[in-house]
Amino acid sequence: MLERRLIIVLLVSCALLCCTAQAVTLRISVADEKTDNALVDASIYVDGDYVGSTASDGTYSYVHSGKKDLYLKIVRKGYRNWVDYVDYDTNRVQIDLIREDATLTFELYDAGTLKPIIGAVVRVEGTDYSDSEVTGSTGSTNFPVKANELYNVEIRASGYHDLSKTVQMESSAKTVQYWLFSNNLLAIQVRDGETSAPLKSAEVFIDGTSAGVTDADGRLPLHLERAKRYSLRVTAPDYQSYQESRYLEVDDVLLAVSLSKSAYPVSITAFNEATKPVEGAEVYLNGTLQGKTSQYGRFVLSELHAGTYLIGVKAPGYADWSVTRQISGQGEDIVAELGYDRASVTIRAEGPDRKAMADAVIVIDGQVVGVTDSLGYFKTALATNKVYAVTAARDGYRNISVNAEIPLGTTEFTVPLVMEQDFNVWVLVAGVGVVAVVILAVVAIVRHRRAGQNRGGSRGRDSL
Repeated sequence: MLERRLIIVLLVSCALLCCTAQAVTLRISVADEKTDNALVDASIYVDGDYVGSTASDGTYSYVHSGKKDLYLKIVRKGYRNWVDYVDYDTNRVQIDLIREDATLTFELYDAGTLKPIIGAVVRVEGTDYSDSEVTGSTGSTNFPVKANELYNVEIRASGYHDLSKTVQMESSAKTVQYWLFSNNLLAIQVRDGETSAPLKSAEVFIDGTSAGVTDADGRLPLHLERAKRYSLRVTAPDYQSYQESRYLEVDDVLLAVSLSKSAYPVSITAFNEATKPVEGAEVYLNGTLQGKTSQYGRFVLSELHAGTYLIGVKAPGYADWSVTRQISGQGEDIVAELGYDRASVTIRAEGPDRKAMADAVIVIDGQVVGVTDSLGYFKTALATNKVYAVTAARDGYRNISVNAEIPLGTTEFTVPLVMEQDFNVWVLVAGVGVVAVVILAVVAIVRHRRAGQNRGGSRGRDSL
């Protein structure tokens, strides 16, 4: 029994030794065909199945039974796939991957007009590669190049500056776009001479002919031949014209022009509510005092640059006056109508005993404005330098009217009104009537008594 077990163990050991002897390790090395640089992350497929990828040294070890040939496939981005059979007993295989072709496209545009450039010559050079093409009607051209390669590019076009670039291809097609600058391109930059702000719509004249107007940035591109002299003129609304004779050097690319604003005369005349001129009124421009009006109420700003201004006028006894005015194209005659200051006016109604008269109706210049309070007061605001007809009315009292003149510049003013009681005529008549009746009654009584006394005296004499 023991001998049988030993025999079985020996047979199994022999079988294992035979199997181990048949296993084969295939070392796969992957590199770039041209540079011989090891390629990392190349995917390894055996008989259609993914088994792994190359390490940093470009190698991968695959262990197999060694009984049959292997169908090996190598895939890496930017390279053509490698596919072939490897003999079953092969221990090492070197695979050189060929870079995949990619299309490099150039698109060229005029930097001034933004239009495609036709007929530009594009030359592309790289390792073992050199080719030239001419751009077509769309301003573009194509080159079949290798992926992941570095290429030097030279671009030339008639009337434009040459351009040199370097292009690094990726693993797929690539399109690059370039501006070409005309070798006679010149830009005019127009600005405000005081603020340096760009001036839009300034018109540029070259040798007396309009070349166009500036954009929102104050620029206008021009195509002018160098090494020549030109007459340059620039105009803009509300600005003084700029003109000079200018020789263009070969290296000139930008001409800066500063325009000064035009100046116009502006007069301010101040009148009051009575249309009389106000002398000595202060004139302000954007909050800054410029001077005072003459005896005729006039003040002149001789040269005011075009623009928008806040014009103000102040005078004692008058309300402040102001206006925002756009000064443009011509002079201005501005009339400032100054309203009188308003004073706080208190109207006090009193009775003949000097006691406050409440609820008295107050009328000013024929208009009812209110009634007095419990203290006999009524307050209102009235313009100064004016005479007002002030009236107070209340039942049982006579209406009272006065003319109140409020002096110019007065801030507070009081109008006292003393009201007399009003007597009713019919009440007076009735009172007189009552008194008369009483008097008549007294007279009748007195006469009656006297008559009685006289009759008594007569009888006494008769008896004697």
